[in-house]
Amino acid sequence: MLKTANLSYKFDDKYIFSNLSFEFANDSVFKLVGDNGTGKSTLLKILSGIYKNYEGDLSFSEDDFVFYSGHKTGLKNNLTARENIYFDIRLPKISHSQINSVLEQLDLIDYSDIQSVYLSEGQKRKINIASFMLSKANLYLLDEPFNNLDPKTTIFLQEIFDMKINAGAKIIFSSHDRSKDNFPVIDMNLFN
Repeated sequence: MLKTANLSYKFDDKYIFSNLSFEFANDSVFKLVGDNGTGKSTLLKILSGIYKNYEGDLSFSEDDFVFYSGHKTGLKNNLTARENIYFDIRLPKISHSQINSVLEQLDLIDYSDIQSVYLSEGQKRKINIASFMLSKANLYLLDEPFNNLDPKTTIFLQEIFDMKINAGAKIIFSSHDRSKDNFPVIDMNLFN
C-alpha cells in the first residue's frame, strides 16, 4: 500500500501542489494528468525518493521495490541499446538472451548494437520500455512513458501495463493525454 496524506511541495515559496491525499493498493494503476507545471513529474520524484523536501505524509509497504523512469530517457549516449539495458542498475542480473527477447518484441533487435546517440527518440523510449519489461519491481513510477511512441508500441506498452498489474504490481504514470481510457486519473490541476 502506498499512501499520501496532505502531501504538498513548495518551490521558491510557491506551492506547486498541496493537500494531495490518496491510497494506492496492489493490482492498480493511476494516470497523473494536468497542465504543465502542476507537479506531475515532481510527485513522481517525491514518490521515488529523489525529492525529500515535501510537506505531509508519505508511506510505503515494506515490500515495495520501486522502479522510476523519468521524463528524459536517461540513457548513456556512448552505450548501445543492449548495453544500456545490461548495465541498468534498476534491473536484476539479466542474460543476453533475455535482452534479445525484449529487443525483438520491441522491433529493436536490428538496432541493438548501435550507440544510443544515433537512435530516434522513439527508439530510445523503447529501450526504457525494455528495462520496464525486465524489471522485477512491484511499484512503477513512469514519467510520460507513452511519449514519442508509434501506435503499435503504444498498444504493446498498454499490454505490458496489464501484465504487470496482473502480476500484482502498482503503476503511477504521468501523461498529457486526457482522453478517456481504462486508467483511473489523478488530475493535478485540482491540487494547485
